[in-house]
Amino acid sequence: MESMMMEDAEIALMFSLLAIPFAIWLQIWVRGRKIRRKNKLGDEEFANGGIAFVSILIEGVAMIGGLMLVILATTGIAKYIINFYA
Repeated sequence: MESMMMEDAEIALMFSLLAIPFAIWLQIWVRGRKIRRKNKLGDEEFANGGIAFVSILIEGVAMIGGLMLVILATTGIAKYIINFYA
């Protein structure tokens, strides 16, 4: 039975470690979008208000999702370390 628990913990650790690069990629993607929209003065430009709203909404969800992934991954790694070494 303990072997089954250890396998589950290792699977959770693997998913936690795989979540970190995805979260980093999300942050880089949002940063790239913002850089591409800047004009010569350094201000972000949108064609109209609707595009600005959708863009801000998508980028906000991506930023919050990436931060949630980092928190979940860190928690998964910490749980594995605590269970393995305790």
